[in-house]
Amino acid sequence: MATEEETRLLSTDEVNQLLDTWYPEGAVEKVKVLIVEDDQATRLLYNRGLFDQVFDKKLTPSGREALRLYDDWHPDIVLLDIFLSEMTGYQVLKEIRTTLSDRKTVIVMATSLSGRDDVLSCIKLGADGYITKPFPCGEIGAKILGYYAKREPDRAKTATALCTVIAKQTRLQSLRKS
Repeated sequence: MATEEETRLLSTDEVNQLLDTWYPEGAVEKVKVLIVEDDQATRLLYNRGLFDQVFDKKLTPSGREALRLYDDWHPDIVLLDIFLSEMTGYQVLKEIRTTLSDRKTVIVMATSLSGRDDVLSCIKLGADGYITKPFPCGEIGAKILGYYAKREPDRAKTATALCTVIAKQTRLQSLRKS
């Protein structure tokens, strides 16, 4: 049985102090994630599920704006919906992989399409991963970091460890409130 000290909820300052002890300021660079999603509710889920202490996020509902942000910001990961206004996710993916010749950025498609042909089309265009909506909010960080680990195993491992600490604190906080 866990002691009270082991299950004690840490304050935000205590969590940040603990993280600073493990990963001093500047020692860990946040993982930059460009989220391209036109549904406001889903954007809110991404924002909640991708912890600010681990992820530097930019969100846009537009494929064209995504390409502009991609070019200006150079994200580590692009989380890309397929059904977008102006340009589809397929077009954005093709632009990044073919026209811009970027094979380094991890691109994860996130869509309600779950058919085998849909997944294969994305893989053929160069997607690194595929997430079917809906998904549990608390799992999105681990899912995209799993794909990111294939390119950047050390950074992904550190980010995953940080997410685990933060998620534990979030669960404890939820239990305390109920």
